[in-house]
Amino acid sequence: MKPGARILIVDDDPGVLRAVRGLLQDGGFAPVEARSTAEAQRLLEAPDAPPALMLLDLRMPGETGLELLARLPKPLPVPVVVLSGEASPSEAVQALKLGATDFVEKPPSPERLLTALHNALALGALREERERLLDALAQPGNLVGESPAMESLRQLIARVGPSDTAVLITGETGTGKERVAQALHKASGRKGRLVAVNCAAIPATLLESELFGHERGAFSGAVARRAGRFEQAQGGTLFLDELGDMPLELQAKLLRVLETRQVERLGGTLPVSVDVRILAATHQDLGRAVKDGRFRQDLFFRLNVLPLHLPPLRERPEDLLPLARVFAAELAGPRTPLVLAPGAEAALRAYPWPGNVRELRNVIERLNLLRGDGPLELGPDAVAAPTAAAPAPRRTLEDKSYREHVEDFERDLIRAALREGASIAGAARLLQVDRGNLYRRIKALGLPIDS
Repeated sequence: MKPGARILIVDDDPGVLRAVRGLLQDGGFAPVEARSTAEAQRLLEAPDAPPALMLLDLRMPGETGLELLARLPKPLPVPVVVLSGEASPSEAVQALKLGATDFVEKPPSPERLLTALHNALALGALREERERLLDALAQPGNLVGESPAMESLRQLIARVGPSDTAVLITGETGTGKERVAQALHKASGRKGRLVAVNCAAIPATLLESELFGHERGAFSGAVARRAGRFEQAQGGTLFLDELGDMPLELQAKLLRVLETRQVERLGGTLPVSVDVRILAATHQDLGRAVKDGRFRQDLFFRLNVLPLHLPPLRERPEDLLPLARVFAAELAGPRTPLVLAPGAEAALRAYPWPGNVRELRNVIERLNLLRGDGPLELGPDAVAAPTAAAPAPRRTLEDKSYREHVEDFERDLIRAALREGASIAGAARLLQVDRGNLYRRIKALGLPIDS
């Protein structure tokens, strides 16, 4: 904990403010007070000496603490400990779901409150360190690989990173497109955050609100104003992953935002100006999607200013060992060496890696989970080219329950639709079901979800 860490106390009760202020001062903290959520937000956004933590009351006149938590960007800008004596159990659970670190009942005992604050600050420090490490890894020079393709990629990122030009990142699933987006954002020097949206993972009915935000009362369940991902990325970068799965009606709205640099929240009447750089990624052939009428040509031209293709891992075998060593250090610790048994490198190069970099990481993770003490040993049997499986013995209907038989059939049907449709959205169109419902069913059946 930093000495004299500034703690923002948000409460409308003067008695509570006075008592908590004295307790924090005795504990070596520097308390700052706010009697409303509006005042709290001004202090959170202050450029000089922002608070290290917010101690938030849930029940206040006007906007409640829960409503403030709901509209703050995620992850929350500072750790939050909720302090309330009137909140119901459901409100406490909701506060934790919205990102609060702990819940302390009024009147708090000094030991309980100080423990909650110390734990929240320690957790915040860990998160900051993690973000710092991720930012460092996202530097163009830290993109792992020794192949000519990766060297060219690093040079290209160094040249185009500082610009505001839209970049379309293409490549097979698992090649590391989000990693490239992180490197581009870091090279840009933009002060805002990198905000990522997986367009395939969010139901079409929610994607518009997720991107553009909504006003209170815009639809059932909209209990407070919510800033969309565009506003959350203000001054930074918005990464639209799996853009090819975006519905056509939303593509038109996205194009308008790109042209006007303004968003309109659902239920709102006034446009909000945004300064956001757009990075997009897809594993689909958007040119073919344009011909098939599944993607707008004008949006394709608008985003395809600088196409950046990430080749599959099988086309850059020089990157296999550097990546394996990085994953080993990440998963087993930097002091655990990666040892290659005879024939291991040849096996790595012979394998086609249909899952690309993601599959290689899974291989190293599996080895780490199964290893005992000592080094992480990679043998030639860790990967093997896929072979035709022997025919399974014939099963009788008594082997499984009715539900298990139905789920097996459903898995086969969804797998076939995903292969033919090339994405969750394409599979949903083939099966004539809602994309969000299909996504939830895929998760329930334990099928892999590619991003």
